[in-house]
Amino acid sequence: MKLYYIWHATGQKMPYLVVYSPECGSLWALMRQIGEYVGARQDMPKTKKGEGVLTLVASPLGNDLDLSPRAKREIEEADLIAAEDTRRFWDLCRREGIRPRGRVVSYYDQVEKEKAGKIAKEVLEGAKAVLISDAGTPVINDPGYVVVNEVLDMGGRVTACPGPCAAIVALALSGFRADRFCYEGFVPRKEGERRKAFKRLLSEERTTVFYESARRLEESLKEMEEELGPERRICIARELTKEHEEVVRAPLGEAASLKGMIGEIALVVEGSPKKPGDARDFVEEAEKMARGGERLKDAIKKIAEREGFAPRELYRLVMEKREK
Repeated sequence: MKLYYIWHATGQKMPYLVVYSPECGSLWALMRQIGEYVGARQDMPKTKKGEGVLTLVASPLGNDLDLSPRAKREIEEADLIAAEDTRRFWDLCRREGIRPRGRVVSYYDQVEKEKAGKIAKEVLEGAKAVLISDAGTPVINDPGYVVVNEVLDMGGRVTACPGPCAAIVALALSGFRADRFCYEGFVPRKEGERRKAFKRLLSEERTTVFYESARRLEESLKEMEEELGPERRICIARELTKEHEEVVRAPLGEAASLKGMIGEIALVVEGSPKKPGDARDFVEEAEKMARGGERLKDAIKKIAEREGFAPRELYRLVMEKREK
């Protein structure tokens, strides 16, 4: 038995009395676990005494190390845990040494409307409830939308324990612009609906993220190439964070010939190149900026760079207007 000190992230020195024996394994691993516990306890969102809360807990996509210390603590301290698949939830708990004290109920798409009201009522009565998906963040193509709204409509509190989300991971790994993007969920199953969805991307300047089934991937890539052309770039991310993770970036002309990809798949489609504006539409704007005190050449240069056309074209049009 020995007294050790742990420094929390806040810089606070915290004493802990540790009873240790070699059967426990590595002492440093034990101390790290204690440190994680302390950090999770210190950083948990505060709730008023007797106040219930619904916490959305993100779970690993395929690597258990991505489960945060706070997520473990939320699960262990919850009065009620709504799990998309209770069997997989208990498997995760066994692997990570988590000991839930609360009641565990199944909460999947087919029972969401039936159970959402009951869970919301318990939260309003003061229960700490956790909603956890099989993999990733609840609500994002997983159950959760209905119960979140039930709790909010009743005036209850909802918070999140953030973590893995396949769509965001795929977007970050794609190498495409991520300052503006949209998420479209799963690619439609029917061909007509798929083609309509892909046609909308012709003029979509934002990066777009889809999920897709491996068995429909080849068909979707071919249709996407036909609708968007062979030069449009795509990123295919499969089995993210798992042993066989693979990220392929290629023009659709090349991607459409890929075969045999299996596993969980996310598609990231690069945004359409911005079409240059018509210089004739910006003559008055340039004149207005010049009347406001800006040099005409500077005003024209700013507009041309923003809209993607040659400055000389707008300059010519402004001069022609002045000569009339």
